[in-house]
Amino acid sequence: MPAQRATLSVGVLSYRAPETLARTMESYREGGLAECADECCVFFNAMTQADEEQCAHYGWRCAGSPENLGLLGGMDALARTMTGDYLLMLQNDCPLIADAAFTRRYLAEATALLASGEADIVRCRSRTQPGQGFADGKKFARYHGHGWRPALLRLLRPFKARRAIGRAPYAIADAERRFPAYIERKGDFLIVDSSVINFTDQPFLISRPLMMHLLDWAKSHPKRRTLNGFQVMEINLNSRWWRTQHFKIAVGEGIFTHARLDGGFRAAARHSKA
Repeated sequence: MPAQRATLSVGVLSYRAPETLARTMESYREGGLAECADECCVFFNAMTQADEEQCAHYGWRCAGSPENLGLLGGMDALARTMTGDYLLMLQNDCPLIADAAFTRRYLAEATALLASGEADIVRCRSRTQPGQGFADGKKFARYHGHGWRPALLRLLRPFKARRAIGRAPYAIADAERRFPAYIERKGDFLIVDSSVINFTDQPFLISRPLMMHLLDWAKSHPKRRTLNGFQVMEINLNSRWWRTQHFKIAVGEGIFTHARLDGGFRAAARHSKA
């Protein structure tokens, strides 16, 4: 019998941001994202009837929790409600900015990288249009730009300078030639060693087993630093353990950006710091 085809699930985590989610879902409709997947699901933290109705409007499966599980809890619940072999993990403020043809090609190439073992995680946020809250280029230049100041910082802070290498694909065109010990090219993608690139909960594609492994590790290693009292996968994973696993993180052109219109946890976090 022929081998069974691997399946792809697309999941969106959402919390109290109907305007943002509406624009994001419209971008998915226009870009044909659902046609690239075997399953599409939105998981709502503190789900309401309005959330269910909004999800139904776009024809996606709806799941949720009566209470707010936070980022880590929500991502865990979202991943476990999906059934695909590969999981495309999104949030309600991550609209699609690529057309349907490029989206299909990008996801096919990204899935092939995972299937071949050439990558463990594929980042899907746009390198050229990353959107709000993106500062990788500036952080890379701080340690690896031109002039005496970056050179001095590399000397004084070698650990931070090494970790900044992973931001090179977002800042320079020849990242694999400048840092061959950490970055290699595979077709249109750069493969970066996790010793120098952080985990991000911005759009990424991952196999189901590895996602469950990362979630279990993050839940079993809580941090004092939280977001509105909730554990955050991105915070918990960015640790010595992550750097020593040498995961292969693929960075391509990307197909999603980051754009928030209304409230949600980020706005609440900003308000709490005011």
